[in-house]
Amino acid sequence: MRMGLMAILALASLAACRRDGYQRTSGDVGEPQIVALSVRTQPEGATVKVNNLDRVWTTPCDIADFSIGRGMIDLAVSLEGYETLKTRVPYDGEHPATVKLKLRSTGAAKAVEPAPAVVAVPVAKPEPQAKPDPVKIESVVGGTRVKVTSPGAKIRLRAKTVVSEPDKPGEYLLPDVPPDKAVVELLDPKTDVLIATVEFAPNAAPAAAVNPPPAPQKDPVVLEADRVGQVKLVSKTYGVFVKLDPGLSLQPGEEILIFRDGKEVARTKILKVTKSDENYPDGAAQVQREGAIQKGDEVRRSKP
Repeated sequence: MRMGLMAILALASLAACRRDGYQRTSGDVGEPQIVALSVRTQPEGATVKVNNLDRVWTTPCDIADFSIGRGMIDLAVSLEGYETLKTRVPYDGEHPATVKLKLRSTGAAKAVEPAPAVVAVPVAKPEPQAKPDPVKIESVVGGTRVKVTSPGAKIRLRAKTVVSEPDKPGEYLLPDVPPDKAVVELLDPKTDVLIATVEFAPNAAPAAAVNPPPAPQKDPVVLEADRVGQVKLVSKTYGVFVKLDPGLSLQPGEEILIFRDGKEVARTKILKVTKSDENYPDGAAQVQREGAIQKGDEVRRSKP
């Protein structure tokens, strides 16, 4: 009886030793691995290396490895075209360390080919054509004709008389312009603002030569003298000027005769001869002031 109990205890002790030895065997799988590190990057697809292990992971990734223990974890994250980031992350051995990284581009991710240069070819601009005048003004027999040549033109006429022709719209006749005064004003069609003005000033009509009555036949001196002209100006300041008749040739120093009512009233000499102008169309002669010479006296030259 005693020997049987001892044999049972010896077998139980042998079974317990074998079970402990089996649990400590290195080939046993043991407990499941724990996630030690969770890595997220922007952009995704980066390569993650931990503690110089040969194994690598690609983001987004949750990293679990038996070699990762409690303490600081060395982390390296790289992606082509971006700067490589290296950092250290603390791990408490129980809760996964979470890492979120935003990668910075190196600017060499893609080689961008420069756009071909665009060469601007100068295009010859057509020369602007001269616009026709909106108003045409022409001299005609009896006056001046004004014609509006542009449909959008607007004019204002200031004249003594304006004649319009019903069968010719836009045409106007200004009788006796010139010599009569008239003004043609070009206005802005929208605002009536004055744009341009054409003015016809009255012409200074030359003074008509007055032919004196023929000299009396009874005066022998009249028959021997030729008419030179007429006294036009008698002034204390400017002297005496004679308006000459056409076709004469006088010389300074030549003696002339002054007649009034057919009778000789004075004799004088020519000081100088001036050219023609509006008041003296055939020239003038300045003479010495002798005797009672008056404006309107007839001037003659003695025949040799």
